[in-house]
Amino acid sequence: MNPFEVFLEVVLRFSDLKWSQFRDDLIVKCMKALRRFRDGKSVEEVLKDGRISSEIEGVLETLHSFARNSDPEEVSRVIDALSMFTKAPAPCKMKIIAIVETILGRRDVKG
Repeated sequence: MNPFEVFLEVVLRFSDLKWSQFRDDLIVKCMKALRRFRDGKSVEEVLKDGRISSEIEGVLETLHSFARNSDPEEVSRVIDALSMFTKAPAPCKMKIIAIVETILGRRDVKG
């Protein structure tokens, strides 16, 4: 998985695009999990810490796989991107998602 795919997986999983509602609290938990995975923790170790893993169990394997197969710098970039996303207002979040979907070829390009 590349950084764009991981970013989009996280933000879409915790977003209701119909109502432009976002679970920033769960995205922050994903950031914390990514930090731990980047630092060498296992999925089991992160699962033991319910403050982090609660409500994001379904995405932990994806995050762990990405962190295990990527450079620490790349993982840090995804963490930073998720942090910027959580601080953006809802209309900007919708545009960010649209941009990443377009980059990944998941959205039709107007030509």
